[in-house]
Amino acid sequence: MLLCLLLQQLFGSYCLTEPNTGSDSANMQTTAKKVGGDYVINGSKCFISGGSASDVYVVMCKTGNRCTLRIFLTLLSIGEKEISAILVEKGTPGLSFGKHEEKVSDFFNIQVNF
Repeated sequence: MLLCLLLQQLFGSYCLTEPNTGSDSANMQTTAKKVGGDYVINGSKCFISGGSASDVYVVMCKTGNRCTLRIFLTLLSIGEKEISAILVEKGTPGLSFGKHEEKVSDFFNIQVNF
């Protein structure tokens, strides 16, 4: 999937901004926990350019631990609450979309829930 993004065969969205904390990554509320071989993400992101039109979402979330590179890329550490980027494919169970927000230079800005 990552190679397809790099080759521009898939359309991706970057998901950082949250309804309650904005783009303040230190106070991010979205979390991911490993359950079996998968990660379960809990949280909401807003103002996602591309919104429901994207094929894949690069979701920023707190994991609190280090995981293997093949699952996701660790971007930075803040104390013991590590922030990671997890790739989530469109159609993943639990992925839902909120209302379309009217913004300047708007391109499908909507809320994405995990």
